Amino acid sequence: MRIFGLLLLAAAVSSLNAQNPVKCHDVGGGITTNFVDASDTMGTATGDLAGGLGVHVVAQQAGPNGTLLITVQHHWVTANGDTVGLDQATVTLFPTPVQGFYAASYVDGVNVNGSGSGRLAGASGKIYGWGAANFATGQLVLRYSGQVCQAQ
Repeated sequence: MRIFGLLLLAAAVSSLNAQNPVKCHDVGGGITTNFVDASDTMGTATGDLAGGLGVHVVAQQAGPNGTLLITVQHHWVTANGDTVGLDQATVTLFPTPVQGFYAASYVDGVNVNGSGSGRLAGASGKIYGWGAANFATGQLVLRYSGQVCQAQ
C-alpha cells in the first residue's frame, strides 16, 4: 500500500512538471560600467541580457594573497524592460603589477533569484563573470556567461 501511494505521488509530481516544464538556456555577453561615486557603477550589458546595469558596493574586505573581496548588489534591466533578479554576490579582485588595476572574477557566480520581471519573472540560474577593474579610471569591463531557467 505504501509503494502504491509513493507511485501516485510520483505520477502527480511528474504531471505537474509536464504542465510547467522548466526551460534553461545559456546566456553570455559583455558588461562595461563606470563608477559614478565611491560605491555605485552604471553601465551597459551586451549579449543575451543586453540593457542597463548598475552595481552597488555593499562591503569590501581583504582576501587571501592580496585579493579584495567586494560584496555587491546588481541592478539589471534588459533592453526590453525586463529586470533580472539577482542575489548579492562577491567579486574577487586579484592584484596586478599595475597600480589600481585588478583582474576580476565572480568565482562563485551570481544567483538569479526569481524576483525579476517580465519574461524573467520567476527565473532561476547562475551567471559567472570575469574581466578587469581599473580603479585609477573607475572603469570595469567584464564578460559574463551562465544559465537562466524559466518555467514555461
